[in-house]
Amino acid sequence: MLAVHRSRKLICDFALLRPGSAEEAAALQARAPATSLFLAGGIDVINRLKFGTPVDSVIHLAGVPGLRDIVETADGLVIGAAVTHDQLQASALVRARLPALADTWSAVGNIRIRLKGTLGGNLMAREPAYDFALAAMAAGAQLRFVEGDGQVRRIAAADLTDGAGRPVPQSGLLTAIELPQGVRLEFDRALRPILSLALGIARDGAGRVAIGCSYAAPLAVPLMRGESPAEIARATVAGLPEPVSDHHASGAYRKRMIELLLRRRLKSAVAA
Repeated sequence: MLAVHRSRKLICDFALLRPGSAEEAAALQARAPATSLFLAGGIDVINRLKFGTPVDSVIHLAGVPGLRDIVETADGLVIGAAVTHDQLQASALVRARLPALADTWSAVGNIRIRLKGTLGGNLMAREPAYDFALAAMAAGAQLRFVEGDGQVRRIAAADLTDGAGRPVPQSGLLTAIELPQGVRLEFDRALRPILSLALGIARDGAGRVAIGCSYAAPLAVPLMRGESPAEIARATVAGLPEPVSDHHASGAYRKRMIELLLRRRLKSAVAA
């Protein structure tokens, strides 16, 4: 069999654009959405180019202000889309408000990914094994986009994926992730690359589980009702679409493990 190799030789010629604002960046991309890419950390974009993805322009976001900020508001934390994984885990605000998120992120990725990879890029790649989508979805985060006409649009992070676990196309530039106050997060990455899982419990007791490595894109669903962690986990998993089967594991095994890990995280959340 012929192997497919990434190579700089496959990178096509393109125009490098350097906008000075989010509105300008979104407007540039809107002119040719099928053949232009945003570039921040570059981890995914450079890989796509090395595989020969045809593009006419790359929109470099280094000059766009605010994309690397982490700020606290009355409603929670607002994290810029170009914040890196390393910035996230080192942030005093994140450690104070979402300690489980900061603790988990100390073990995410290798040093290159941690220092260069951005949270926005991780989210918008919609790769099933990527982790930040799970955190944002489980926490009930809102995503802030700037459209090509300058309008601001917000969607729930969970709406990046449809009910069958397929990515939903998005327009505009993701500028920030808005994480609400008072959410308790639990993570379980022990079975990667078969399965990864994040559980979020809001102040009002409502919960959501986000599942990675099991569908075409990270998937999040609300917790179902039950009298015990076992009942909640069983009822929630019963409503899930069938996970993928691949060389790592069957869909049936993944589904059993989703229930097991969810039950464990629910017990941990109750005991805390």
